[in-house]
Amino acid sequence: MTANAHAKEDAASTHVLAQLASLLRSGDVQAALALTEAASAISAKPAEAAPEEAEIDAVGRIVSPPLDTLSFIARRQSGGGYNYWANVPAAGSYSEECETGGRLAEEFLTFIGKYHNKGNGALLGPIVIDMDKNGAGRGHKIGFLNTINKYAMGAAYLLHADAQETEHPWAKCRRLGRDLAEALESTGEQQFAYIAPKGSGAPTLLFGHLDYHPSTETTNATSGAAEQGQDFSELFYELINLAELAEATLDILREMDYTHGDGSRNAELDRVVALQRVLCASLGKLRDSAAVLDGPATWVPARSA
Repeated sequence: MTANAHAKEDAASTHVLAQLASLLRSGDVQAALALTEAASAISAKPAEAAPEEAEIDAVGRIVSPPLDTLSFIARRQSGGGYNYWANVPAAGSYSEECETGGRLAEEFLTFIGKYHNKGNGALLGPIVIDMDKNGAGRGHKIGFLNTINKYAMGAAYLLHADAQETEHPWAKCRRLGRDLAEALESTGEQQFAYIAPKGSGAPTLLFGHLDYHPSTETTNATSGAAEQGQDFSELFYELINLAELAEATLDILREMDYTHGDGSRNAELDRVVALQRVLCASLGKLRDSAAVLDGPATWVPARSA
């Protein structure tokens, strides 16, 4: 008996899913939502037997308050039924009409969203007809229908948009790499970036100059043993930075006041500036001489005789 009960339950679930898929394909969002609620309620009471068509019938069983709950719908004084565009306040301008139409559309959408039964699913048509019959302004129509269109477009996107495929890791790496390359180019400097994988033990992202290669050792293939070498291009760039720092310091010193409060010359500051000029000149010579070290070549100690 237990096996039969589980089989029936699985069959019912499959039946509900098939109906839900059919409703979504047809674009009947209200009925799909109601079917989902009905299926949830039934699954909460597994001991109760339910007719096969209970899910569809549940769409019509959502209790809705009278339509004249909406501010722009009123009961007809004679003949029965409703006036679907009534009590709408007059507006002094087109923009005011649009604002009123949009506000009433929001009220309408809130109502049918809360009470999504079959009757309310067909409510928009009578409203549009009575808008024309009862002299709704152009702004009323535009504001009301544009607001409805905005929500309908969102629902249509969810119903018909293709499923987002998971981006392949290599595709993601290449896309992010292109973004990084563009960002480096926008700096105006000749730089490159090195990206290390997570967990490699190296810094995640390293930057350097395009004409610099961070090699620190080389292998002597002829002897079969590794010989220690060093790339001195890093030293060259350190000298460049040091020379620029010295020049910046000298610029600051040049802008200082060289007189004391009594009008006499500040001799100490003169000597500091003179020494700074000597430092800048020396660093400049070192920087120019170290240019030979620039590049990817690795310097290997000479072998002893």
